[in-house]
Amino acid sequence: VATVELSGQLVGDISATLNALNEGVGTATTVSVSCTRLIRVDFIAAGDLLNWVLSRCSENRAVHFVDAHRLVALFFGAMGINEHAKVQVRKV
Repeated sequence: VATVELSGQLVGDISATLNALNEGVGTATTVSVSCTRLIRVDFIAAGDLLNWVLSRCSENRAVHFVDAHRLVALFFGAMGINEHAKVQVRKV
């Protein structure tokens, strides 16, 4: 299991952020993405994130977003990310 983190605001093109995630993933078959410090995600960034998740799925890897804010989790659902990755809402 590889643990990586998303934080702050994901706005626009997030390819540099996704490249950093890829470096942290290595050859792990399960990727746990901490969203504890993630504040906001816009539509374009969510699309990039969905494509990243789909790429990991095509590599037979499981992706889990953990400790996501409730609104971020709902947006992930609206974008279809939750159809390909597990999204766990932050417990208060």
